[in-house]
Amino acid sequence: MLFRLLSESDELWSLYSESNHMWQPWHRDERETADTVYLTEKDIKPNDREYFDQHYHFSSYDNYFFGELGRVRLLRNTFKPLFDLINIFNYAYKYLKLSVKDLTYRIIDKTPPNCFRIEYLAALYPDAKFIYISRNGLDNSSSLMNAWRSKKKFQFKYRKYLQETIAPLNIQGYDGDVWKFAMPEGWEKYIDKTLAEVCAFQWFKTHEAALNSLEKLKPEQFTTIKFEDLMQSPTEKIETLCKFLEIELSPKMNKIIKEMPLVNTFSPASEQKSKKNQKELESIKDYIKPMQERLGYELY
Repeated sequence: MLFRLLSESDELWSLYSESNHMWQPWHRDERETADTVYLTEKDIKPNDREYFDQHYHFSSYDNYFFGELGRVRLLRNTFKPLFDLINIFNYAYKYLKLSVKDLTYRIIDKTPPNCFRIEYLAALYPDAKFIYISRNGLDNSSSLMNAWRSKKKFQFKYRKYLQETIAPLNIQGYDGDVWKFAMPEGWEKYIDKTLAEVCAFQWFKTHEAALNSLEKLKPEQFTTIKFEDLMQSPTEKIETLCKFLEIELSPKMNKIIKEMPLVNTFSPASEQKSKKNQKELESIKDYIKPMQERLGYELY
């Protein structure tokens, strides 16, 4: 078994190298890694299910120890070679498991651009269930603005290639030179808008794409939850989600509820953070109003 692992190490390394970019074949440019790809059931090709089964298997943790190490921000951001080594061990571990027996397990994918390919994934995985989390448009836009302006995180430096095809960014309230986060259709029209308008556009179009796709699914395939409700009553809402997923609320899950980790942020959500860009957000209230109503949020 060890000989087999070594003899096929090139294939294993190739899978590891591609694991964080499984959507690469669908991106508009080979230099892109987080493109907003719109996909529906009509876009499914014969080998797509096999392709994603393989990539999902190797890019996820089913070993608690490896999973906990993978969540350590210091390893992910500062000691990346060590983080890569942990993942290589994880790949080898899973490769050996797969060679011993057929595996059946749940895949959890929280990739934000999946909001634009729900119909594709639902057709590819008919037994999939979708958890749709919405957030107040002003608060979410404010959070996005903070992330755009961050110098330590979310750098998106690779997207400088966009300057070859469009005019340089002239986004008011943003001193960077790369477009960050979602790129919904029509994003090019926002390269000279205010940062508040850009973030509101990203929020609006992402929710619009998700809602339009979810409406085409069967009711038992998805559930919706407000971010604010989750933060206010985490235990109650997680229990509801567990029932939807037909799983038990485990002690490990209870531990996470009590000590919620920070994911893609430096500090927890708070009213103070939401009000940080209040003055700039005045300009987007009319724009986000239809989606605020659709999502069931009070208007300001």
